[in-house]
Amino acid sequence: MAIDLHRGGPIRPVVNVTPLVDVVLVLLIVFMVVAPLLERELGVRLPATRTVERPPDQAQVVLAVEADGAVRLNGAPVGVDELPARLAPLVAPRGAVVFFQAAEDVRYGDAVRVLDVARGAGAREIATVLAPPPERSVAP
Repeated sequence: MAIDLHRGGPIRPVVNVTPLVDVVLVLLIVFMVVAPLLERELGVRLPATRTVERPPDQAQVVLAVEADGAVRLNGAPVGVDELPARLAPLVAPRGAVVFFQAAEDVRYGDAVRVLDVARGAGAREIATVLAPPPERSVAP
């Protein structure tokens, strides 16, 4: 704030706007430089999806883990301890791909344990199934 010393009149305060204009101009320049950077998009190229028919000579092996930790091999319930013995004959001779399907709310440790057992049984290629499992009807 400055003081106006007019001769012959009372002393009046006067606002000095020069520092205010300097600050506003600096902020304007900063926003002009930053604004184009905020609008820039990150380009992501996703791979194209395709549906592949399985060869008729190769059996499909589906390994599923349910929310309670139960394991199913091609729809049939199987214990984790007997999984290597049941899975090895299916994947070892042909090197079949094992399709792994986990319920949405399965514990991470249960899923990793089943994957480790499948890898130990000879599965070299494990693919994940992203579609939800089909509803099973329970007979009364």
